[in-house]
Amino acid sequence: MRVIAGSAKGRELIAPKGMHTRPTLAKVKEAMFGMVQFDIPGASVLDLFSGSGALGIEALSRGAERAVFCDADRQAASVIKSNLKRLGFEGLAEVSFCDSIALLQTLAERGQRFDLVLLDPPYETPLASSALARLAELGLLNEGAILLCEYSPSNPPAFEGLPYTAKKPKKYGDTCVVYLTYNSEEQS
Repeated sequence: MRVIAGSAKGRELIAPKGMHTRPTLAKVKEAMFGMVQFDIPGASVLDLFSGSGALGIEALSRGAERAVFCDADRQAASVIKSNLKRLGFEGLAEVSFCDSIALLQTLAERGQRFDLVLLDPPYETPLASSALARLAELGLLNEGAILLCEYSPSNPPAFEGLPYTAKKPKKYGDTCVVYLTYNSEEQS
């Protein structure tokens, strides 16, 4: 697993051992960042359900201003910190070891807002839908924020009635990615 582009291009990332995390496939990561490549420089990024941190680190490598990472697995949080340190990004990042949905309340209380949100939750759970709802409810998104959500074709996230505009999902084998734009004036 490597960083695809930017200042850390080609640098290797370590992944948590075991079956608790599912790293994003290189072809999926490349497609996702192709969708947002011009929106990353200077962006504030939230990488929920981070695993190795590969998605948020890719954003930092491509010029994001800062990134917040969160994973409920202690080993994953430790790996993210190691990857950030190895690549020299630790000063641009915050890593939380906690429930990702619970972290959203804390971030809202701090007044944090994001331009790009990367969601890669465990596929057969309702966590993507929960995260999308809470992000909008808590005011964590800047107007026009982009959200990229990975999911299983058998378990798409629900975002009807939320202030998101969705592009047609893209399918890559057993993974789908939906591109959402936040618009506080609009209800889907």
